[in-house]
Amino acid sequence: MSARSKSKSPNFEEATARLEEIVARVNNPETGLEDMIALAAEGLTLIRSSEKLLAEAELKIRNLEQEPATPAPKQQDDHAEFSLI
Repeated sequence: MSARSKSKSPNFEEATARLEEIVARVNNPETGLEDMIALAAEGLTLIRSSEKLLAEAELKIRNLEQEPATPAPKQQDDHAEFSLI
């Protein structure tokens, strides 16, 4: 894991990519039990973080759906009649 990843939580795409790496390593018959346990712990942390990110995204979308629609600005009709009366 890079120094950047240790200093902040990974975004959803980074977490997904790391989870794929973890699955590949766990499925490797040469991975030892202790490594599997550590990988499982890391994977669970990434899953929880990803679930939180997804919940936050869902909340943002729900809030956007509930915002009142702003009317589009009126466009002037170039063909409208002009009258001084």
